[in-house]
Amino acid sequence: MSTVALENTVDLPDFPDPAAARVYDDAFGLVGNTPLVRINRVAKDAAAPVYVKLDAYNLGGSSKDRIGINIVREAIGSGELKPGQRIVDFGAGNTAIGYALAGQATGHPVTIVANPTLSPEKANLLRLLGVDIVPGRSDVPAGHPDHWAAIAERYEREDPSNWWARQESATSNPHSHALSTGPEIWAQTGGRVTHFLAAVATGGTVSGTGAHLKAQNPDVQVIATDFAEKADKTNARAYIERHRGFEQLERDFPANYDLDVLDRLETRTKAEVIAFGWEVARTEGLLLGTSSILSLLVALEIARTASPDDVIVSFAADSGRDYLTREYNAPWLRENGFGEIADRFA
Repeated sequence: MSTVALENTVDLPDFPDPAAARVYDDAFGLVGNTPLVRINRVAKDAAAPVYVKLDAYNLGGSSKDRIGINIVREAIGSGELKPGQRIVDFGAGNTAIGYALAGQATGHPVTIVANPTLSPEKANLLRLLGVDIVPGRSDVPAGHPDHWAAIAERYEREDPSNWWARQESATSNPHSHALSTGPEIWAQTGGRVTHFLAAVATGGTVSGTGAHLKAQNPDVQVIATDFAEKADKTNARAYIERHRGFEQLERDFPANYDLDVLDRLETRTKAEVIAFGWEVARTEGLLLGTSSILSLLVALEIARTASPDDVIVSFAADSGRDYLTREYNAPWLRENGFGEIADRFA
């Protein structure tokens, strides 16, 4: 019987040193201190190293664990959140998971006002954690009774047992990242980070993390990212980049955008981001949510013309596993105008 010798072209690393494995007294120790991982295969033409901060490794699976827990913690500490009150807020689901974890520990039930497009995976997870889901909309004017903020406000106004957490304006949102994400990145890069990128969303991650990094080194570039289809509908870019006459424009974006911290706003189309998400999954083995892929795409473009001494950190808020029925699903792509991406990868 003959055998064929196969050349091993890739050296797979050993498992980490078991002596470095940590033990935690409770589950809340699993929020924060998330990994920073270097990008390799899709960064071959990059002049500077690019790293991704993987916040899917938090207990609830996203960066929103940090803010959900900290918003509740600071509200209890200040007396704003009274014993037994129900926590109410609106969002796409991840922050509600953080609220649920904090609520379980402190005796506060949670209601989340969510879009009808909330993924089945997130909806089922929220229900598993005991969260009540109320339908709302973000695609209508803020004054519309079905707007998710209007519903959250109504819940608080009509029933004093409800407390609206207001993640878009609560200072404890960016404060959570100033206390944790920023110091972690500074320590993990040995203070060498030169660029930090994160999707803007409510503004908490990029503003809070950026504030800490700039306090350590004012030359750190803090770059907000957003989908072009969404960002072009607001005045955020004009404010962030101080376009002429920006002071006279309506501030139609969340209060937690810190204009003293954000250096610029970079946008990319949803199509190019989705396609790159498929590529990253199949080359780096990293399953990242679409907003995380958006930041990584911009980070790699910056890295191509950066100095070799630069250290670029891109923030990944959650996992691509939350998008398997949508952006990372071939039938969904074909039904929603992204058939070319499905043809390339599926």
